[in-house]
Amino acid sequence: MIKYGVIALSAAFAFASCQTEKEALEEHHFNNKLYINTQTVSEELLVKAGSGDMVRTLNIATALQVEEDLSGVLVADTAMVDQFRSEYQMSEAVALPLSCCTIDNPEMTIRKGSNSSAPATITFTNLGNLNRNIVYVMPIALKNVTDINVIASKTVVYYVFKGAALINVVCNFTENRAGAKEWKTPEKFKNMTQFTAECLVRQNVAGRLISTLMGVEGHYLLRIGDAGVPNTQLQIASSSNRTNSGMTFTLGKWTHVACVFDNGYTTVYFDGKKVLDRESAGRSSVTWGAYGSDMGETSGRYFWISYSYAADRYLDGEMAEVRIWNRCLSEEEINADAHFYTVDPNSEGLAAYWKMDDGAGTVIKDYSPNGNDLTLEKATTWPKVSLPEM
Repeated sequence: MIKYGVIALSAAFAFASCQTEKEALEEHHFNNKLYINTQTVSEELLVKAGSGDMVRTLNIATALQVEEDLSGVLVADTAMVDQFRSEYQMSEAVALPLSCCTIDNPEMTIRKGSNSSAPATITFTNLGNLNRNIVYVMPIALKNVTDINVIASKTVVYYVFKGAALINVVCNFTENRAGAKEWKTPEKFKNMTQFTAECLVRQNVAGRLISTLMGVEGHYLLRIGDAGVPNTQLQIASSSNRTNSGMTFTLGKWTHVACVFDNGYTTVYFDGKKVLDRESAGRSSVTWGAYGSDMGETSGRYFWISYSYAADRYLDGEMAEVRIWNRCLSEEEINADAHFYTVDPNSEGLAAYWKMDDGAGTVIKDYSPNGNDLTLEKATTWPKVSLPEM
């Protein structure tokens, strides 16, 4: 079973850095030496499904200006993995495949009168295909040094790759909202006869009549509570409102919600379990866009997350992995491995995909190809999490 949690690297990582660069240079004050110019000789890089390329740069340097040109070459040296295992007491580490590492401009020269070279660029690729149960390491070593000694502790940098949780950051919506007054691709959300709306949600407090997940007030809305509806119970509010006790959140617990609309009928899943089965929404299609003159900051009849009708109807909690598909997902797709936590941004029918892992700012990026970013009304906090919880 894949381990999504991240285990911190051994404190032995500090061992190889116990002699600081300054100390090393002072030790050899009268003996100019060459070294890889980096603050740390080991770096942990967290990898998860769908991870893109990772890029690092390194250059070589000397304490003093050189009197003649000096050169060296950076190479990916998997033969040094045994040395890493011994130094860092990580016997389980294996070499990162050489096919995952390329070095641009590996031959570096410190020109006469200077004390540093231009940087080399190291690119790590295909990381999303790695087995996240395994710790991988790629040693980048300084070789072929000419006419100068080197600082032994600064001739190799270890890049360590470990499996990360699928979700590490989420968006807090307490007293906040995010909306799209205009879609970049409005046709994706117009007259939808079939669609699926998904999200991971953690409701932390239930003290108000209504809390909102997403949708358009008065048209089709996923909200929690209502008159006569418990304030932890999901309601699909449309021309006909639908809810039942099986659609109840547990405060403080992450729940995956999938709402499937199929030609006027709504089906809802909680954590992959069907809790509402093809009940009429009272309308044959749904448009999640702006409605006439009803676009002001007070009523705001366009698509919102954590807002409907009034400012006090926000979600007191966090959300992640919010998606809108312009097709009906099957029960098998919803329950597919890791589907609650990540999907391919290029998946068929994915109209919008807000991972909500931005971590800063007020723009929530749309990871689908459609570019329908959302804007938060104000700054928020971005809690760190490790999902799925084990």
